[in-house]
Amino acid sequence: MKRVLTLACLILVSASYASAQIVTERCWHLDRIQFLDQKQDFWRSHRLFTTASSPYSGMGAGLYSITEVQYGFGLGIVDYPFSHHVAGITTAAGWKFGTGFAVGGGTGFLKYNEGYTIPLYADMRYFMGGQRVKFFFAFPAGFLLNFDNFRDYSKVFGNPSLGLIVPVSKNTHLSFSTGLFTQIDREIFDDASFNAPWHDSFINLKLGLLFNK
Repeated sequence: MKRVLTLACLILVSASYASAQIVTERCWHLDRIQFLDQKQDFWRSHRLFTTASSPYSGMGAGLYSITEVQYGFGLGIVDYPFSHHVAGITTAAGWKFGTGFAVGGGTGFLKYNEGYTIPLYADMRYFMGGQRVKFFFAFPAGFLLNFDNFRDYSKVFGNPSLGLIVPVSKNTHLSFSTGLFTQIDREIFDDASFNAPWHDSFINLKLGLLFNK
């Protein structure tokens, strides 16, 4: 009788152990599947920002236009007219090539601490990478026209800047950038003896909308 009871206990313990092993293996397998799903979800969201993401077709070759508002803080000597700050709006349009390089032309209106200018410039940009959120380098450069005093207040300028664009729809992106806006008094080219302050510089911030077709 004791042998029968002992054998029954051994069978019961063995069955319980096997059942526990099966449950443990099932739980481990389920946890592993959930972990892999979470990992895939993480990388799907992370690809919005990483340079390892798949190419984004919403910013291909074709026509583009960009409209930006900006504000610049004067650097160095800021007591002179056109040197303390600059604020305004610009718009440019052109063609973006498949390589990421874009070129166009633009105009706008800029207001200073004393006076205004109307920029007329070439808009040159390079968009980096194939991800949805792209970094870019821009270099608008051209003329600043003032029709109240064309000779004294008209200038030339360059504005190298770095920024990024964030898609909001298939063909529309938000644009953020910052750069160094430098304007040069045109008299320095006309008069070799000109010894007044010949340039003004600003750190400028831009926010805009970029449209691509």
